[in-house]
Amino acid sequence: MCFRLLLWFLLLIYLADRIICHMHEGGVSVVLHQTNITKLTARVIHQSGYHLHKVEHLSIMDAPKLEHIAVEDLTKMPKLKSLFITQAPRLHRIATLPPLPELRTFMVTTSGLLEVPNLSHVHDSKSTPTYLQAIDLEGNHIRRLPIHALRVRADQVSLNYNLLEEVPAFAFKNSQISKLSFRGNAKLRHLDENAFASNLLLRQLDLSSTAITSLPTAGLQKLEVLRIEKTPTLKYIPSIYEFQNLQKAYLTHHFHCCAFKFPERHNPIRHQMYKKQMDLMKEKCAQQQKVVRKRRSLEHLEPFKVIPQQYYSTNLDNITTDSGETDLSTATTSEEYDTNAEDYFGDSGSWEDEDPGEFHEPVNNTSGIGFTMSAECGNFSMSPRKVDCTPMPDALNPCEDVMGWSWLRASVWFVIAAAVVGNVAVLLVLLTNHMEMTVPRFLMCHLAFSDLCTGLYLFMLAVVDLRSYGEFFNYAYDWQYGIGCQMAGFLSVFSGQLSVITLTIVTLERWFAITYAIYLERRISLAVAAKIMIFGWLFSALMAGLPLVGVSDYSSTSICLPVESKDVGDAVYQGSIFMTSALAWVTIVICYVQIYRSLGGGESYGGRGAAAAAERRIANKMALLIGTDLLCWAPVAFFGVTALAGAPLVDVSHGKVLLVFFYPLNACANPFLYAILTKQYRRDLLNLIARTGKCNWLIERYKLAATPPPTAHTNQSTPAQLLPLVDNQKRQSLGGKDSEITL
Repeated sequence: MCFRLLLWFLLLIYLADRIICHMHEGGVSVVLHQTNITKLTARVIHQSGYHLHKVEHLSIMDAPKLEHIAVEDLTKMPKLKSLFITQAPRLHRIATLPPLPELRTFMVTTSGLLEVPNLSHVHDSKSTPTYLQAIDLEGNHIRRLPIHALRVRADQVSLNYNLLEEVPAFAFKNSQISKLSFRGNAKLRHLDENAFASNLLLRQLDLSSTAITSLPTAGLQKLEVLRIEKTPTLKYIPSIYEFQNLQKAYLTHHFHCCAFKFPERHNPIRHQMYKKQMDLMKEKCAQQQKVVRKRRSLEHLEPFKVIPQQYYSTNLDNITTDSGETDLSTATTSEEYDTNAEDYFGDSGSWEDEDPGEFHEPVNNTSGIGFTMSAECGNFSMSPRKVDCTPMPDALNPCEDVMGWSWLRASVWFVIAAAVVGNVAVLLVLLTNHMEMTVPRFLMCHLAFSDLCTGLYLFMLAVVDLRSYGEFFNYAYDWQYGIGCQMAGFLSVFSGQLSVITLTIVTLERWFAITYAIYLERRISLAVAAKIMIFGWLFSALMAGLPLVGVSDYSSTSICLPVESKDVGDAVYQGSIFMTSALAWVTIVICYVQIYRSLGGGESYGGRGAAAAAERRIANKMALLIGTDLLCWAPVAFFGVTALAGAPLVDVSHGKVLLVFFYPLNACANPFLYAILTKQYRRDLLNLIARTGKCNWLIERYKLAATPPPTAHTNQSTPAQLLPLVDNQKRQSLGGKDSEITL
């Protein structure tokens, strides 16, 4: 009886052991958290209470002293599916991994790795082809990517946020990687022309936040998703004809999407090659259809004759005949794996629109070179394959030339000629005259210089427009991010601010001179005017220089104006420009109201009537000048304020009309209204010509015109003495005002 009980007891123990073993068949997960181990070995894991043959998931977290991994001991864990190590700053290298047939996930993040471990032998011993779901080496200090280190079959490979500087040629030769990411490698500048060559599977590539200047296309023919965001150094995007299967592109610059939208302008040579290839395919299709129709007619005559299959082929890759139709965009099979792996690519949403657990086999898809084509014997219809590209061209960055319209391109040269020639003429005469410098003359020099800067700004835009006519997006990077656009933007803002300030001072000087005519001590002296203009120059230079140091940006548009508002700093900067101009114009208007009021009724004061009439004419002319400037600034300010408020009423394309016809209006009009059309300027000009000793006939003609007519009190036989050409400003009117007030 006791013996039977003993047998039953032993049987129960055996069954319990089998049940326990069955419960642990699925394997165990080893987690070593905040460990002080310096070397990861099988003994360390065994001493932690785990059976090596049952370990499926091995995680080492927060291991500040870990320096070495005994990779040979990993073979003692035949069921190992995932290896995860994080926060191991002393772990600089990992030896070549041995065959690990069940391994699916290899992750070493936020550690001290200096180079990519060699994973090429992980699945060498597996007879059935298998793959890795994820290889994640994010947040290390990797500087080197050894060739063949990643010769693996993997769904995702992440090398994000490392210190890579280049990707060598054939770095992924004989690899099959579906998703590859280099995001955040800020020092990555060079990609070899064959960096991705021989990779037959790459579907998604992320090069965001790097410093690459070019993108090689070898090995990217099957690419479906391309990410190059926050990479302003990328100058040129390859033609869409190089990406046969591209569906989505997340880029940095708007003009790169323009290249995809207009491939015929982006790369005319490649586009012509494509058209020739299409013509050849069209011709072959027509020939094959003739053969098909001939064979079909023979089939009716010989119904029992077997027609060889090749007679129905079009001899074109991936074209099948179905009821007389052909399709060039068919694809073959793809292998699916049902996995629940996470998307290890970091930066939440890097591949958010894709299934992270899908691994693709090589796809034989020749959907045309950048185009989807449907063909029906002898009649090709070609439509551009649309790529979902971001950022799309918008109101600030349209897919057009700098000037946009042909009539605008021609008109701008007339504006430039008027602004440059007029202001140069004013500066030449005023600065070469040897007479004593007066306040009006001093202010006219500053105003002419500021308006000349506006003309130079338009000249730079016009030259770039001619040079890049028809294909500006190919030159957009060099222009918008080069020194040229920065100089043009600086000239534009500087000239605008200096012109506003100078016009304000001119108005105040006229207000003092006319309103307080008999109080000479209340005039603006030359020293005071010089101090004010020094402040004006410093303020204008400051406002023009802020976009060069990151406050707003001159590179946001092709016309190099700081119109894009990305943050609060940009909005405050643009608001400051508008407020400064608004205060200046309010001051000007108030001064001229006061001038008109002070001159009202002047004609009723006997001898003062003539002087008052003269002052009124001066005020009317100055009002014309300021009205011209208001007409210049009002449209630009209005649409600028609406854009700043988040409701732009005009885009850059139409805003260029304001730029050419309204914005430079004062730069064209001021030199003529302030100087060239005045009597004093003509005297100064003739005085300059007289000093050269040339054009004497012109001087004599002016003398005759300036000689007063003979009267009873004058001797007709004695020619009248010519009035001085340059000392006329020293004569003062009855009220003590300079005669230079007269325009």
